[in-house]
Amino acid sequence: MSPLLAPDIPQIERALDGLLDRNAAARVLGMRSPTRRNWPEVIEYRGRRFRLAWCTSELEVRECLDAVDAEGAEGLVVLTPLDATRLGHDVAARLPRGRLEQSDRWAALRAAFRARDVDPRLRAHRWLADVLLERAPAAAYPPPAGGMLDLEAAWRALLEQVLGLPEGRADAAALLSWSLDLAGLVRFASLPDEARQAVANRLADTGGTGAGLVLAAAAAGRGTDALPVGLVCGVIFGEVEPRATLRDAAVRLEPLVGGTRVEPVAGRALADAARRVLARLAASDPAMARAVQLRAAALLTEVRADGEAALSPALDLGLDARMGEAAAALARTATSHSGDDAKRAWDLVQWAAAHDRAEDHRARLDRLLLAARLARWLTLRRPAAPRSMAELATAYAGDSGFADRARHALRAGDALPEVAAAYARLREEATTHREEENRLFAAALRDWNATGALGSNPLPVEKLLETVIAPLAHEVPVLVLVLDGLSFAVWRALADTVARLGWVEFCPRGGTVLSATAAVLPSVTEVSRTSLLCGRLTRGDQSTERVGFAAHPELVAASGARRPPRLFHKADLGPGPELEVLVRDAVADPQQRVVGVVHNAVDAQLAGSDQIELAWSAEGLRQVAALLRVARDAGRVVVVTGDHGHVVEEGTTLTAGGTGDRWRASGVAGEREVALAGGRVLSPEGGQTMVAAWSERIRYAARRGGYHGGASPQEVLIPLAVLGAGQPPPGWDMAPPAEPAWWRGVAEESPAAGLVTSDLPFGAVPSRRRAVDARQPELFAPVPLPVAADSATGSTATTIPSWIAALLASDAYTTQRRLAGRGAPADDHVQALLCALAARGGRLSRAGLAQALSAPVLRVSGLVSAVRRVLNLDQAQVLTTDSEDIVLDERLLRVQFRLGDSR
Repeated sequence: MSPLLAPDIPQIERALDGLLDRNAAARVLGMRSPTRRNWPEVIEYRGRRFRLAWCTSELEVRECLDAVDAEGAEGLVVLTPLDATRLGHDVAARLPRGRLEQSDRWAALRAAFRARDVDPRLRAHRWLADVLLERAPAAAYPPPAGGMLDLEAAWRALLEQVLGLPEGRADAAALLSWSLDLAGLVRFASLPDEARQAVANRLADTGGTGAGLVLAAAAAGRGTDALPVGLVCGVIFGEVEPRATLRDAAVRLEPLVGGTRVEPVAGRALADAARRVLARLAASDPAMARAVQLRAAALLTEVRADGEAALSPALDLGLDARMGEAAAALARTATSHSGDDAKRAWDLVQWAAAHDRAEDHRARLDRLLLAARLARWLTLRRPAAPRSMAELATAYAGDSGFADRARHALRAGDALPEVAAAYARLREEATTHREEENRLFAAALRDWNATGALGSNPLPVEKLLETVIAPLAHEVPVLVLVLDGLSFAVWRALADTVARLGWVEFCPRGGTVLSATAAVLPSVTEVSRTSLLCGRLTRGDQSTERVGFAAHPELVAASGARRPPRLFHKADLGPGPELEVLVRDAVADPQQRVVGVVHNAVDAQLAGSDQIELAWSAEGLRQVAALLRVARDAGRVVVVTGDHGHVVEEGTTLTAGGTGDRWRASGVAGEREVALAGGRVLSPEGGQTMVAAWSERIRYAARRGGYHGGASPQEVLIPLAVLGAGQPPPGWDMAPPAEPAWWRGVAEESPAAGLVTSDLPFGAVPSRRRAVDARQPELFAPVPLPVAADSATGSTATTIPSWIAALLASDAYTTQRRLAGRGAPADDHVQALLCALAARGGRLSRAGLAQALSAPVLRVSGLVSAVRRVLNLDQAQVLTTDSEDIVLDERLLRVQFRLGDSR
């Protein structure tokens, strides 16, 4: 095959450039061309007109030259298949330099790239030169570096300029993105057979087997299905040892990729690339992403793999299928109360949460996780009755209050009927458990009230100012944030969002998180909130509260005469979202030691629409986030509490004769009620007897979103949290996480669980640690080691696996500690962390690890970082983080530190 090419207009113009550069008055140019092209009759170039003449004989050439001599004005470009030897000497002499210019592919390629030379290897790829010349862009190719057009630069030009592949990338993900552009597929399909096959082979070699499948689909005319096919591969090749239905589906997939067999390795590579492309597409072009997903769903049905959709890590229907499988396990747990079923449900929920589209359905996945937690709660072993008021309050604050958060969240249901049905079954079963707990609580409440409501667990709400607020105010400025109607279920949701704003919970040094306060009976605003803010059992309105708060002796003593305690109500806060100047200035002034703010959003929502499912957050409570910001800047400690809790409407039955929503002034207690008298009973009318509902299933007033006034722990017990954004005040520490073990999916509570066990008054907890120097705060608090009871003596002894002891005694460990310098953690901290992880199979969430160590999450994160520096010998990933989990690879640790395999 001759390298001679029929010149196109740009090549003719480049030849004219050379001619006119040598002689600006030149009028004739001769060029060889093996064939005639569709040239125009005349071209204008550099202000001159040149007629293009196709001459197949010497005579025609001679006539054209004679004509241009006679006319004199126009120039002439002679285009002829003849070579110089077939032209007479007199004719050749009339041409510039006595010869015909010619355009071979290599000269043309040099000109197209403005290159000095061409890589000799290109001569073995004549098709590549022809395609590059035939499809050269209007703006010409970019010149190669160094002036040499090498083979790689030519390929890059083909991929980028001709086929439109961004940056010439040949990996499967880039090809899948490219396949979404129909124009690119058309350009590929229009290549000559030799070129198309060569391109496919090249991209398969450089981009991997997944890239080869994309090109195979494009070559088969199914290029627009390449991305959906990749997503289908995520199902078909989602198992290492596929079941029969998936093996059959792989065979049915072959026509979509040109009839070739899809190897599992190639299918997984394509699936992985398709996941990444769909993720980018979902963020940049949701409509296109949805169309791709619909097509993938259709192809799944076509290859009969739609029944295995849960294997898809990328498709929405895969997420729905995973949620459906989790729902089935949840429903089984609700019936069986089996720990194995609960674990299976938990694992399936984690599988759903790991799906690529999980963040697009965050609210649904959060509810699914809460359902798994509630299922785990249903499997717990519960202590036999009777139980004291302190035990019941502690259990509700640290256990059942979390269950109520999950139970209430599940009322929102789900768009999938099977998931919604599982939620309803879980809620029904959980409510049955709650009813029994409520009955026990009501009996304990009656006895506790009758015997003087002794102790501080729960703390009577009227003692909060004297016992907690005033001692704190002597040390730091305090903001008392009273969320009217705050239940434990609502607070557990709010607490997560408050933590994201930079606040951590404090607890008395040597103790654990504070438990709860108890509302005045009945649990209504007129008596309970007024008693809280006046510091004594009383009833009244906002004016009573304002006067009582400002005159409280202990608060006044902590405040000083010039800035007595100040209390603000809803009207003082203004419509928001910004704070009124008066409130902002008071909170911002650190000399104003005590500021109280009453926020009514929670209580007000009890009368709200039942068609709205509220997501409780600090940002969602108007002005609360602003209050917290100003308080943080002023260095305040914030005490969050309420005046009473509430129960939510879930199919209650109306009972006649009530004075309030959930209580009546007198009478005989019915089956779901308890009679209370004396003690802390103080009705809004001044009476000291009442009958209150303890069951969630009855009400005495018109139906609305929620109620209070009854004797259930949901209404009587009120959260109490002391929050700070800096160092704890003297006598206080950062609190460990409050979550029970089942909240993290663990069946049993760790020995160091952080529940309130002391009945000592707040502020009187004895210190078991030396005072902390405020100038140099400790990085880590001492952490207890896991302990086990001696079966013979009943005493506890430290349980340390032998490999941990061997690690701490090893030379490699000692060297690692020395290299870490001052950042090395103490040996007992390393030991405690490893014991906690080993007890849970090498994996714990951050909150779970903090719970196991009785340490704040903030400190645990720093401890993990420090231990990682020591244990990750030679950068081996012995201790790693996986999202919110801390993971220990014990096998790798043994290898790195030469501890052997025996345990």
